[in-house]
Amino acid sequence: MENAVDIIATLSAVVVLPAIIFAFVYKVKKNKHEIEKLKYQKEILELELQKDAVKIQLLEQENKNLDKIIDAS
Repeated sequence: MENAVDIIATLSAVVVLPAIIFAFVYKVKKNKHEIEKLKYQKEILELELQKDAVKIQLLEQENKNLDKIIDAS
């Protein structure tokens, strides 16, 4: 019986604990990469918003120019 306890203790120290630690480290790294990915997606969306704002300004300016041409006619 004492040998069984020693074997279980040894197996848990050699197999189970490293597996738990590895799983934890893997999960932490995966979460860091996911956070980085989300930051890049956020940055891309912000740039697309800025691009759309510039397009709107361009269209407004073009509209003003066309209004001036129409009023001058």
